[in-house]
Amino acid sequence: MANEEGNGSTAHLAAEEDELEGNDFLVKDRSCTDCWCILVFLAALAVFVFVTFLGLQDGNPRKLYLPRDYSGSYCDADSNWGTNYNLQGFPFLSYTMNVTSTTDLVVKELICSYAARDALVGGSSPLLTSTSEQQAYLCHCCLAPCAKCTGSYKTEKLQSGGIQGTISGKMSEITGLGGDLFSPSGSNGELFTEIWSEATMYFHMVCLPDCSTSFATLNGTNTARRWTYEMAPDDPLATYWAVLKTSGPPEIQATINSSFTFLALPESLCPYPASKCIPMPGVELTEGMPGHCSLGLTTTAQDQLGAALSDAFGSLGSQAFQEELASFQTFGSLFGEAFKTGDTFAATAASCLIIGFVYIILLRFLVGVCVWTALLAMLLLFALGGGIVYASSSQCQGTDLLDTSYEMAMAAATSVQQYSTTLVQQTLEGESWEVPSEVLIGDGANYAGMQRRSVEGYNCIQWGLANTLAENYSQANFPDSNLTGNFCRNPYNTSTATDETKAGTIWCFTADEKVTWQECRPIGVIRPLCQNGYAVPDEGVRLLLEYTAYVLWVLGGLYLFLVLCFCGRIRLAIAVNKVAAIFVAQTPQVMLVPVIQALVAVLWIGLWIFCSSFLLSQVPEDYTPKDAYATYAEAFGTPDTPGRCTDKWPTGFTYKDDDNCASVNGTVHCWKCGQPRFAFDWRFACSFFVFLWNNALNIALGQFIIAASVAAWFFTPNRLKGRRG
Repeated sequence: MANEEGNGSTAHLAAEEDELEGNDFLVKDRSCTDCWCILVFLAALAVFVFVTFLGLQDGNPRKLYLPRDYSGSYCDADSNWGTNYNLQGFPFLSYTMNVTSTTDLVVKELICSYAARDALVGGSSPLLTSTSEQQAYLCHCCLAPCAKCTGSYKTEKLQSGGIQGTISGKMSEITGLGGDLFSPSGSNGELFTEIWSEATMYFHMVCLPDCSTSFATLNGTNTARRWTYEMAPDDPLATYWAVLKTSGPPEIQATINSSFTFLALPESLCPYPASKCIPMPGVELTEGMPGHCSLGLTTTAQDQLGAALSDAFGSLGSQAFQEELASFQTFGSLFGEAFKTGDTFAATAASCLIIGFVYIILLRFLVGVCVWTALLAMLLLFALGGGIVYASSSQCQGTDLLDTSYEMAMAAATSVQQYSTTLVQQTLEGESWEVPSEVLIGDGANYAGMQRRSVEGYNCIQWGLANTLAENYSQANFPDSNLTGNFCRNPYNTSTATDETKAGTIWCFTADEKVTWQECRPIGVIRPLCQNGYAVPDEGVRLLLEYTAYVLWVLGGLYLFLVLCFCGRIRLAIAVNKVAAIFVAQTPQVMLVPVIQALVAVLWIGLWIFCSSFLLSQVPEDYTPKDAYATYAEAFGTPDTPGRCTDKWPTGFTYKDDDNCASVNGTVHCWKCGQPRFAFDWRFACSFFVFLWNNALNIALGQFIIAASVAAWFFTPNRLKGRRG
């Protein structure tokens, strides 16, 4: 019979197999289905190699992190877009004086002086002959009311005879040929404070061979260049400067021709036009972060200002340029920093890997503790968070939030204890349930409730207890105060009590040696009224805090409900993690998979960063226009409309090139564009696509190997698990 049943079962299984083989959903001729994907992947790799080869030909990753000067030229680069500066051998970003900004105030004082006004528009033979020219001059100098001025300039209105001495004294400090620019009592007054608070306006950022190039270097060389100041062509006062220089009164001509000549660094130390190579007197530079110089004051300037002011102004200048440099920190520069810090990245990755291994080892033994602790911590977070917010809604003015929270918690606990004790006692004695009255009116003289604890939870002692401070507080001494048991009361004799001899509310003597007495609250009163106001004065905000606390408590309740509902699932997840930890313990060689995977990822990411940095640094020649523009708004744009330099992303920047202004249809154009550090194109897009694909492939291979290992381990008999061979 058994054989017949066995034969019948075998026949039944065979019939089922025949039936399955007859179904169309079974794939009989199985083969690889990823051939096209493999071909596409290989094609993508080929494109990656091709675009990388293009990048290696013309790219320069150093452009992603090299310092840049005022025009966007790269320090220590042999060729630069737009300017053609050869800055090879000039690796440090340093600072020279912006003569235009530093000198303009003195120049304006000269052009708009009473002496210049008399020469240009006064007398019988003014230098400006037409009425329109005279009115334009008076308006530009704000010597007469006009729409562009809100008042006259706050400069000394110099008369004839006082021009040369005053202007020469100020310019000798600025040129460094006499006086001290940083002396508070000097000819330029408080100009030195503006230089530091607005450092980016009074200095040019240029590339120099080191950070020791300063005014002292200039005085120590015989190859210094001389540069005579000229007003920027687009300055509305430039016309009057030229007229006064060539046709003005002798005193003004002599002042202009003798006081506005500067010494500039030789081209071997500063490969820029002379106007950009004039050191700031009284300033010395020291090497700061790599490739950057920091501003400081010379010993002479420090002696003039004092140590405190010297440090303060030095900090102001450094901070101003740090903010300026921070604004240049774009994706490209950050990419360059990543390119330079590959070793740090590798060390961090290795540390994370080690921490991960330790975590996996501990997971086998502590996974349950970790999971339940995390769930409990989340529940406590809801409860305590709601409690703190609720306490904030009732916090009295001048009290601490933690003290308020503690007192409210004690009031709630005391209320629950007292009510439950009373109800249990009434039940045991066969009495009907009746909650004693906890009404408190005024100062609580008539309070007859059953509160036995102070606001901070201290136990009260019995009134009239011998050999204690409560001994004199008996029913006989205070017949109207109902001093029974150890209930909180406010005992005093109505006929003799004053504000100094009675408490403000109910209280009791405590059993604590340090806190002999303390005020109480009636049972059930968790949020007392604040007589002196609340810490949060707005009632609407307090109400919002109260409702927020309720929401947090409701969410905590829902969270607890979900934890209880999914308790079985949580235990199952813990068990799965324990099994996974056992698998790792019995198959330790699987730990090599993430190690190798991480190494491959690090190598691939490093290779890709290296290759793509060449692509990023290739900003097309025509990406940013080389034309000059008449106004800053035209070049940079407005808050609503981008300018010619900023109409693409990544955006370029704008700078003013006073040395190479162009005249277009009678309009002076001095504003130019600087290129961004990087640009995206189809080549980078292809490279990034392959980067993501290879990352996904690396992750998938690791997951496949681990999954296959787990499957093989799971179906291995328990007696053979963990054995070798």
